[in-house]
Amino acid sequence: MRWAAALAFAALGACSSPASDQPLEASVEDAATDLDALDTALVPNDAAETGAAETADAAVEVAPDATDAAPCPSDMVHVGVSCVDRYEAPNVAGSKPLAFQTAPEGQAFCAARGKRLCTEAEWVRACEGATKRPYPYGATYVRGRCNDDKTWISPSWSTLGTYPSDAAKKEAARLYQADPSGSRAGCASEDGVMDLTGNVAEWVVRSFPTSTGYEHVMKGCYWSGCYGGSNPSCKFVNPAHPGTFRTYEAGFRCCTEAR
Repeated sequence: MRWAAALAFAALGACSSPASDQPLEASVEDAATDLDALDTALVPNDAAETGAAETADAAVEVAPDATDAAPCPSDMVHVGVSCVDRYEAPNVAGSKPLAFQTAPEGQAFCAARGKRLCTEAEWVRACEGATKRPYPYGATYVRGRCNDDKTWISPSWSTLGTYPSDAAKKEAARLYQADPSGSRAGCASEDGVMDLTGNVAEWVVRSFPTSTGYEHVMKGCYWSGCYGGSNPSCKFVNPAHPGTFRTYEAGFRCCTEAR
């Protein structure tokens, strides 16, 4: 199922670009070839999710008492008082994370699965862990530990703004550099949540004051680092756009309350 309803771009500009512009040449043929791959990253991987669900169902049949007693579903991690998806949506190990998403699309995706978009506070708690580490994997930034070291490719915002046109999808495919979820084993939080920094930026419901006051903000930076050149830390936040802003590197993950 494809997410429909194209949402207008707001304040088009290189808002997601790191400080150092290092364009990377990519052929039109490669972009066209990657269109089907991007479609997979734009919509849920129903086959993979179905397989994961069947595996979970089998586990329930084998040990129903243990599953019923668990505070979180098997595809989520118990973090504080919440359950957080282990991977970025579609929350399947080895699948490409969704990108080119808006916050409302994330909310709809999560609601359809009995979950909701994570709050900023939940996301920060998952990233810092109980010991409040500045990076999900520890106290010191390590470039490339997470997928945050890809060379930035300059986007055509005018083309992206024509979404849901094929041209917009091809442009997003050209820009897409996310790793399959869980590929970098070292990019794990204290609780075992994967890819919180780097890979795709994640829409969350804002918990803390910002200069813009938008309901949603983006956390975790993305595959080419952070806007402005900051290290991809648990604290970094991009509050520059409303949740309806569609940008090529933005995804999300889902949360719910623990049982």
